[in-house]
Amino acid sequence: MTAAHNRVRLKHLAQVRSSNVDKVIDDDQTPVRLCNYVDVYYRDRIDETIDFAAGSATSKEIERFGLRAGDIVITKDSETPSDIAVPAIVDASAEGVVCAYHLAILRPDRAIVDPRFLFWALRSAPVRQAFGVRAQGVTRFGLTIGGIGSVEIPCPPLKRQQELARQLDRRLALTERLIDAKRAQAQLLLEREESTFADVVSGRDRPGEKAHSGVEWIGEMPAHWTAPKMVHVARQETGHTPSRKVDEYWLPEACVIPWFSLADVWQIRQAGNIEVTETAERISELGMANSAARLLPAGTVILSRTASVGFPAILGVPMAVTQDFVGWICGPRVLPRYLYYVLRSMKPVFRSLMIGSTHQTIYMPDIRSFRMPLPPIDEQAEIADRLDRITGAFRGAAAEIQRSITLLAERRDAVITAAVTGDRGDAVTVAHETAVTSAVPATAPRASVRTMVAAEIIYRHRTVLRFGRVKLQKLLYLSEVHVGIHEVAGSYRREAAGPFDGTMLDRVEAGLRESALYDGSGGDGAAVSYRPLALAGRHDTDSIGADRLAALRGLVDLVRDLDTRAAEMIATLYAVWNDDLIDGRQVSDDAVIEGVLDDWHAEKRAKFTAADLHHWLAWMKRVGLTPRGTGPRTIPTMEADLFAERRE
Repeated sequence: MTAAHNRVRLKHLAQVRSSNVDKVIDDDQTPVRLCNYVDVYYRDRIDETIDFAAGSATSKEIERFGLRAGDIVITKDSETPSDIAVPAIVDASAEGVVCAYHLAILRPDRAIVDPRFLFWALRSAPVRQAFGVRAQGVTRFGLTIGGIGSVEIPCPPLKRQQELARQLDRRLALTERLIDAKRAQAQLLLEREESTFADVVSGRDRPGEKAHSGVEWIGEMPAHWTAPKMVHVARQETGHTPSRKVDEYWLPEACVIPWFSLADVWQIRQAGNIEVTETAERISELGMANSAARLLPAGTVILSRTASVGFPAILGVPMAVTQDFVGWICGPRVLPRYLYYVLRSMKPVFRSLMIGSTHQTIYMPDIRSFRMPLPPIDEQAEIADRLDRITGAFRGAAAEIQRSITLLAERRDAVITAAVTGDRGDAVTVAHETAVTSAVPATAPRASVRTMVAAEIIYRHRTVLRFGRVKLQKLLYLSEVHVGIHEVAGSYRREAAGPFDGTMLDRVEAGLRESALYDGSGGDGAAVSYRPLALAGRHDTDSIGADRLAALRGLVDLVRDLDTRAAEMIATLYAVWNDDLIDGRQVSDDAVIEGVLDDWHAEKRAKFTAADLHHWLAWMKRVGLTPRGTGPRTIPTMEADLFAERRE
């Protein structure tokens, strides 16, 4: 245990310069590149990879606020005092860039403080808290030069600073990469969710005859669907705000009508609620009667059209809305839940309507022109049910990713704090390993993990009437090669029903019985179904690991409603494609389909047509179910060499 480090006020360690350079380009000034607030807030390092904004500055401003290598730039205002003084260190490649307003430059005195150590110290918990205490404001908080300079910084001897900075740089690099990778996963998840919704509500993922809708964002849809304007199947309404100047409209005892406003949009945007029932404010009958506000019935579908644009919800109770929302009261031809998912699929449309707009707004003439894919009511209900399940899968996966990010960030911050304050001598060498290794599952026996993967697949098919051994085997194969659960450890032969390992499947079923989860005995091949036993639904998912479990659930929910034949085609297409990547072959759609029909098994050409396979291959690409050339290669069961030679 080492003694805590001495503390020195920041003004004695570095020059503090608060920038006032704005974004306005003045022709009488020198053109410069500007380092703006977001360049600092979202990055740890200011370097040449940033696409700096163009600006202008006087010669004095360039001299005073031009960045130098080793400078640290901090944000000096925020909406909350706990999120202020976020630091980024300047790389040599960014020298000469000018620091813009809302930021301050700290120029370390290198004789007494190492720039890298100061950067890490600014990220430690006590220093962040000290900045928060000094932030001034009510609705927005800011730091003065005096406030910045008065913050005390832990300050060990210079050589110790340099040693700690090197260790933190090296040992936290992996943690930062993990956090960045998980954030990228979260973004990819959002993109996949958006594309999946569009495919499902437009019917593009359905087999059968298609016709062009005449609407760009919908594209082709089933031939028996229509594409009317929304206003032809639902009555469009908007909202209003009663005059704030009339006190009688806002008497607390009279304000009993729920009134959904931008203050409530977090329920849709952050919390992800499909149905909303609570509001921050209420209005009175008198206020509503003397304004354009209307009481909308439960079941009305609303959409935010200003500020936080493009977020839909369904009213769970009667309520009014502000002018920042538009609503649709559904007629007999459209279900509210289906319309809700249509609006969630229209994000690209909303974005296009805001391009070049000064204000983040979708205007009413554009909204009145919205058209939507319209299947029969029974198909709408089926699509909404399916998207409910997909939404649950995506949100479950997103929550797991965020939990991992939070855990990694909390432990990273603990490591930084312990190191720079000197409260724990072993903080850098031990706590870092704890932070990283805790983000991945502990090792579990292979058979146990494999059994739990099978139990999870069966459990998520519990309401599917026709689910058996063939589909389970296909999902076990995909869980290994696509999700990356290597403990499945199959040895997959190219059988008539797709990738198949009978020995592994027998062992899985034995494990399910021994664990009192499911019994698959009493049938043969595809006829096998799984009867729940005493502990069905209570299988241990911890051995799979949070991230892999989320990915597995996403995979299962993609194919859950598909029949065994479709699952067989998907798994076989995936296997041929993956094997080609492993073998280093040039991959094309035709080559993959030819590999299924000619190189897999003699029965494939009798079972499937090229058109069937093209349909499902396109579907796989749309939903992101595409291989990377990893995992086990399948084992040929027919004379494949002659055909393989022809395909190269």
